[in-house]
Amino acid sequence: MEENYTYESLVQFLYHDMPADEAVLMTQHLEANPKMRAAFNEMLFAKNQLPKAHFNPAPAVLNNILQYSTKTALEAQL
Repeated sequence: MEENYTYESLVQFLYHDMPADEAVLMTQHLEANPKMRAAFNEMLFAKNQLPKAHFNPAPAVLNNILQYSTKTALEAQL
């Protein structure tokens, strides 16, 4: 893998968590560097193996958040 890019930057690219200009440069480096592309492909494979978890809060939790939000909004107006 090229010195200028770390595994952290590959993870950022993998999760679309980098600025667009950096993502363009990363794409160019991945196309030009087979070792770096192989490392990225391994990360992509591992990410795809992770279970897809979806969390839904209980209705009571949502109500508590909404009540708190209403309360603080009213207090801010005073």
